[in-house]
Amino acid sequence: MVEEEKTLNPIYIVPEDLLEEIFLRLPLKSILRFKAVSKEWRSIMESRSFAERRMKAEKKNPKILAVGDHRTESRFTLDAGEIEVVCLRGDAAKRPSLTCEGLVCIPVPGCVNILNPSTGEYISFPSGMDPVTRRFDYIFFAAPWWNIFPGYWAMGFGKDEVNGNYKVVRMFFDPTFYCEILDVSIGEWRIVKPPPYRVDPRRKSVCVNGSIYWLEMLDGDSILALDLHTEEFSDVPVPPESSDLDQLVNLQNRLAIATPDTIPVWRLVLWTLDAQQKTWSMTYTINLRIRDPEPSRVWFRPLAVCKEGIFFFCDNKKRLFKYYPKTNELSCISSDICVISDFAENLVSLRPSSPARTSEYLSGFHYEYDAQDDVQGSQLIEKFRWIKKRIPSILITTTVVSAVFFRYFSVSCGSRH
Repeated sequence: MVEEEKTLNPIYIVPEDLLEEIFLRLPLKSILRFKAVSKEWRSIMESRSFAERRMKAEKKNPKILAVGDHRTESRFTLDAGEIEVVCLRGDAAKRPSLTCEGLVCIPVPGCVNILNPSTGEYISFPSGMDPVTRRFDYIFFAAPWWNIFPGYWAMGFGKDEVNGNYKVVRMFFDPTFYCEILDVSIGEWRIVKPPPYRVDPRRKSVCVNGSIYWLEMLDGDSILALDLHTEEFSDVPVPPESSDLDQLVNLQNRLAIATPDTIPVWRLVLWTLDAQQKTWSMTYTINLRIRDPEPSRVWFRPLAVCKEGIFFFCDNKKRLFKYYPKTNELSCISSDICVISDFAENLVSLRPSSPARTSEYLSGFHYEYDAQDDVQGSQLIEKFRWIKKRIPSILITTTVVSAVFFRYFSVSCGSRH
């Protein structure tokens, strides 16, 4: 009798491919909770194919990642279906960071941290002592485009499109050129062939289709590219126009450069690269009819393109803008939001298959930012405090699971008619 009941339980008879189709339609919180139901369900939801399919579907609903709290979303109003705001809480998130497909890389003195805001996972890799350079000692001003990582490393973070592994790249140029790569899935730093020339370490890099790009404007305009699979460097042509405030971005899986200009009028020009032809085209030209006392010190970073071509971008003064190409209308929808980047839910697990002795992995991260006064002066000390997430045991009855399946089949049959 017991065996007969088991054969009637949907958990045992539903094919794995059908389970995956159902899970793809669930909200994020449900997916995270349902991982605790069984090993089979967990293996499906943590598979690379499931994570990639989920991310592809989520990219149709653009989101932005910002630093804030639960009140951040209420500071401005967005039309339904346009864009969502995901908040990464804690002052530590305000440190210089890099993002790739919803993962956040935050280098701090002595280690590199990778966060997955979607799953609440964190993994930290010791990076050793930072080198010392005196290359920038003569500079007495802070340029608006500076994004300084510990030790003046030129940092990069991206995904190898061939094997799907996420990698951290860092380069140093004084006194000799040096480059090393961390494969997040392995957890070990490797020294690789150094770049052919130096790049400005104070500018953010960007990853597009398996390559990381750095913009160099100190010793002549150039773009340095690193293929994360072959780990070979190459040059990329620059657009016809450039500015000291140029920002590299990944816009809809294409390399783009946002160039602000103040002559003859203040405007933002967005150039996008055709990777095959290696030619740049002017995608947007936006007249910036906004008030600012120092337009020559403002850079802009594109975030997303939504329905009807509505274009969202932010600047270094915590403003978020919305631009309507059809009407040439520009509006500032928030004047106090610290945007990190665009964002996509990523269900890839950071849990290492064979944890390296040099890495630390925790689930359910929470961090705070503390300041202390050192005997030698005021010094900021960052402390990460982690809270493990307790997932309650979930009892899924035959009735509940059947209800889920019935709803799925009802929607599927309805869509066919």
